[in-house]
Amino acid sequence: MNWLICARYRVVAATGLPGVLDAAYDAFEDMIAVLRRHQEDNEDTFPAFVMAAAAAANGRDCIAGADALPQAVPRDPISDLSADTSAADVARAIAALSSELADRLTAVAASTPRAGDRRSCESAAAEAAAIARLLGGASSP
Repeated sequence: MNWLICARYRVVAATGLPGVLDAAYDAFEDMIAVLRRHQEDNEDTFPAFVMAAAAAANGRDCIAGADALPQAVPRDPISDLSADTSAADVARAIAALSSELADRLTAVAASTPRAGDRRSCESAAAEAAAIARLLGGASSP
């Protein structure tokens, strides 16, 4: 799951508010793509994947509203949608990424002086925590 390795690395390595926002936006985008690719693989996980994709879209939109988000740099969409990965492994991987994302966004929100950026980070962190809970992880910013 190369997409997960790249997304988690970017989230963990991001510095400063603009860097975390940029990594978070891309991570939410990648989660949406992977969740949509796998949402119909298993009828037991379908509802959780659909709800998690909606939360990822909400998180992305929260980030998009932050003033400190840098101008978008075009990037290639992820090509590794984990096609050969089980729904359970996808769920675990996205739950772990979401937990990491919730933690980073919560931390950067605490040190952000601008109220609008702080609200964007806090709202996106709540969506990331919801994804983690939906897919079996645990995080509660």
